[in-house]
Amino acid sequence: MILPKSGSCNRHAREEEVRCRIKDRPHGGFRVPPCLSLRHAAGSDCALSHTHATLLMVVITIILAALVLLMVLAMIPSWSWAEPELPPIIITGVLHTSGETGQMTYASRVFLVNNGSTVYENDRLRAVFYRDGTRTRTVSTLNGYLFIPTHHYGVRLLKGPGCRTLYWNPGEEIEVDLADKTFVPGVMVTVEIEDRRTGKVISKHTVEA
Repeated sequence: MILPKSGSCNRHAREEEVRCRIKDRPHGGFRVPPCLSLRHAAGSDCALSHTHATLLMVVITIILAALVLLMVLAMIPSWSWAEPELPPIIITGVLHTSGETGQMTYASRVFLVNNGSTVYENDRLRAVFYRDGTRTRTVSTLNGYLFIPTHHYGVRLLKGPGCRTLYWNPGEEIEVDLADKTFVPGVMVTVEIEDRRTGKVISKHTVEA
């Protein structure tokens, strides 16, 4: 009887072992070890939780900032948002052209409007004009008919509905035509309206000519 060589037996045993391993391998390729799958899933959950936490912190920060802003705005008085209230009598324009020809003559025609809700007796009012803070002209009465016989140096005439009757009603205009070059473009024009009987200034307004 011939006995197989030991090397042949060993090779045969290894081949059988390889065939068994190939047979036991699952169809479809390499199987991920369970420990690696669990680690990958845990890592994905951790990253997702971190992203959610970051977004939540951003949302909370925005909400808190909005609440702080609303509190600050509520503490600011409402009047601070409004523009300063205009005086009862205002200058609406200073024209430098002639009313007759329209030519540039530095005519210094100042337009005043009763901007309030008070009806004034125009003969009780006096208008004092300032150029860059210096007193320059005085109109002794704002009644157009009573103005004619008065001494009105540097003031040519009064026109407009506010001086035609005894009363200057809200919304009505008075044009004060001053001597040429009383006001030139760029100077600051101020008018003070005084009560002739008391001397009290009831309105003051300044504009740029």
